[in-house]
Amino acid sequence: MLYYRLYNNPFTTDDPDDRLARPVDVTMNTRKDLIEDITAPGSILKPTETNAVIDNYWKRIILYLREGEGYTDEYIRTRFGISGIFTSEDDQFEPGRHEILIKLVPKSTVTEIAGDIPVRKLTGGGVTPEIDEVNDWASGTIDEVLTPGDVLEITGSNLKIYDNIEDEGVFFVPQSGDDKTEAPQIHTNEPTTLALRIPEELSPGTYRLEVRNTPRNGNQLRSTIFTPRLIVQ
Repeated sequence: MLYYRLYNNPFTTDDPDDRLARPVDVTMNTRKDLIEDITAPGSILKPTETNAVIDNYWKRIILYLREGEGYTDEYIRTRFGISGIFTSEDDQFEPGRHEILIKLVPKSTVTEIAGDIPVRKLTGGGVTPEIDEVNDWASGTIDEVLTPGDVLEITGSNLKIYDNIEDEGVFFVPQSGDDKTEAPQIHTNEPTTLALRIPEELSPGTYRLEVRNTPRNGNQLRSTIFTPRLIVQ
């Protein structure tokens, strides 16, 4: 089931009742979940072999990309792009001024199932913070690793911490059930971006990220927990 809420539409002025829909509380399955489902009772596949095949699949695609070659199959295709300005016809690609972009584009085998997804509208609760992506700067990974003492960048919507009440903040919640740890200081505090230093005292293990805040001029606490599990190694 895909749940969604309706929000004010800031892009149109002709109809004040216009609303935009945003998916919320989306369950995010991990590689571990995938392997467990593929190798569930009744399957002839084994977890170790399945892991190896998945690894080799992506490693081979990455090797193609390193050579400037594309890849396509029934499910995805790759696409290259180049960003940056070339000052003249004689200008050449120069790292620092230009960047190669890589995109993975789902094919119709994947996208055509959109019409089959059951949806349900959630009402009440108002606007809540929404996390789209968590970027660990030290490891260069997204939605995967936490590096204690280094920078974590969170992107999404309605994220800004106004500090109207004491309970606001960004918290690291361990899967083990121990006490959650609050980020001591948020360096970038904007509606779409939070940048902070990951607490150095985080022990190795699995964590969920929780953002708690209030509306700009209110004291009603609202929160969201990021579904993907983040690992301190």
